[in-house]
Amino acid sequence: MKKLFLSTLAQITLAFSCLAQVSTQPVGFNTVTALGNSDTRLSAPLHRTPVFSGTVQSVTGNVIVVQEATAWSVNQFVYSAGVQTDTYYVSFTSGSKPGMFYTVTANDATSVTLDLNGDASDGVVKGDSLMIIPYWTLATLFPGQAGITGTTNIFGTGAVTQILLTDGTAVGKNLAATHTYYYFTGSSNGGPGWRRVGGGFSNIKNDDVILPDMPLIVRQNNVPTSQITVTGNVPMAERRHLIGTLAANTVQDNIIAVDLPVPLTLTQSNLYESGAFAGTANIFGTGGDQLLVFDDSVASYNKSASSTYYYFTGSTNGGPGWRKVGGGFSTIQNATVALQPGSGYIIRKQATASPATMVWNIPLTY
Repeated sequence: MKKLFLSTLAQITLAFSCLAQVSTQPVGFNTVTALGNSDTRLSAPLHRTPVFSGTVQSVTGNVIVVQEATAWSVNQFVYSAGVQTDTYYVSFTSGSKPGMFYTVTANDATSVTLDLNGDASDGVVKGDSLMIIPYWTLATLFPGQAGITGTTNIFGTGAVTQILLTDGTAVGKNLAATHTYYYFTGSSNGGPGWRRVGGGFSNIKNDDVILPDMPLIVRQNNVPTSQITVTGNVPMAERRHLIGTLAANTVQDNIIAVDLPVPLTLTQSNLYESGAFAGTANIFGTGGDQLLVFDDSVASYNKSASSTYYYFTGSTNGGPGWRKVGGGFSTIQNATVALQPGSGYIIRKQATASPATMVWNIPLTY
């Protein structure tokens, strides 16, 4: 596993170095090994090519007017089945919300209307920079079904790769997958394309969106090990992701990916320092949030976490810092490389009296 990781990082670094001289949006790639007869967490640490980069002219509620002269057609950034196969989002790259992303729900010649999803546009001001980017979809994340084994069985059973997703609005912990996809290679029921279990045999799901912070589980059902490579643009602004609790007095699992193409230590993650992760004065780790990490170098289905980290705030046992459950009370884990590009994690938030949302901002390390 370590050899693969070092090789992948070297490939990304090489791409970054070669292109940084000629572009403000260097291109890289990340390769993940999806073991046969196993579950593997997969995410996209790179984003698709922006279709627009510019600056904010004005903000009114959820409508952003850009400064640059454009010739956009009405709703050209809005998904339309069979016509417009991409769903777009705005990602801010400067100002008070760098790394935040919002789906475009409408646009005219010079403005975009955003789904703020409960957030507010407060803080976005004239001169802030932004990009309009198409989301990854099942079709674009796996072009030509590279690394994926399809099936002629319209039910999606047998020897086949399945893609499992969990609804980000599901309440509680130990959450089960809510969507299971497979690639149908047959000619019936509308022909080849991605299908969702329970979604209708003729309902092709090629355009279903993969969010930047959404990890997938690649389940290789009786199929061999494969390599899955994601090629895209390297993010050039810090990342920001929303985590929190969804119901009162209920522990909440946040299933999340880090959309950066480099590994991060626990300190570099800024998870605790950002205020998004609650520490604990209990040296055993109870009462605080937890970061659950999984080992995908071991073949297994429905994996439990291989490592659980918490942030100790007390003054004993070496003082404040990251600890690992079972890793020794005095062994500080701050420099542990816990977050790898292209994987997925669980941040287990402890129960709060009322549902609460926090912003996890992750500074760039390159």
